[in-house]
Amino acid sequence: MHTTAETTTVSPRHAGPPGCGNGGWVSGLLTERLDDLVPAEGDLTSATVRLSAPTPLGRPLQWEVDGSVADGPDLSLHLLDGETLLGTARRVPAPELTIPAPVTLEDARAAAAGFDASNHPYPGCFVCGPDNDAGLHVFASPVTGRDDVLAAPVTLTEEGLPSVLAALDCPGAFTVGFGDDALLLGTFTSTVHAPVPVGRELVVPARAAGREGRKRWSGTALLDGERLLASAAATRIAVGRDTIPGTAPAAQPQESP
Repeated sequence: MHTTAETTTVSPRHAGPPGCGNGGWVSGLLTERLDDLVPAEGDLTSATVRLSAPTPLGRPLQWEVDGSVADGPDLSLHLLDGETLLGTARRVPAPELTIPAPVTLEDARAAAAGFDASNHPYPGCFVCGPDNDAGLHVFASPVTGRDDVLAAPVTLTEEGLPSVLAALDCPGAFTVGFGDDALLLGTFTSTVHAPVPVGRELVVPARAAGREGRKRWSGTALLDGERLLASAAATRIAVGRDTIPGTAPAAQPQESP
């Protein structure tokens, strides 16, 4: 293994849980760097990221490469904060993922209009936080007539994979109980199918893919009309709201009059 001289920093703007980088954004940083080393080709069209610890904001983080470019799928890319491993990326085949049938932009807008932020654990989240004025405001909510699908519109404002993977992150969380529980992203396997435009209103549909104990699985997609631009499969872990300082407490049930 060798640590490179190049570093990266997650801006406070790109927070997820309080004081930590958004999991999708951090996965995008790792995947983008992996692409420079081992491009997607042949059967290895996807990248999987395993997040090991919350990513701090606003300070330089180090890259570490395990293997050589010639190792292809055996190469591992690590992101570290000093000696703390934050995440690892590897090249993998595309996961088995059922992509929801397309949701129209009008239906996605209507779904997001019904978004209930009253029990949001991370209101400052860059992707789905109602209190992040500079965020994407991807308010994934149930689609009328589609009991198993949530969706929201999203307009990306920044180039690069971090923004794309961030948009694919949070909608999946809402399909598996985010709000009732605080969730942390554990593993994120993404595939980019076509160039993703910036400044154009797109649609993110999401659906649950099961749960067991504290683990929750979901799938998301990024669509331009009926055209599939990117997709992701995620594993999340349910945690207590007191796990990360600053997480909003659960809303108290209102008393009956």
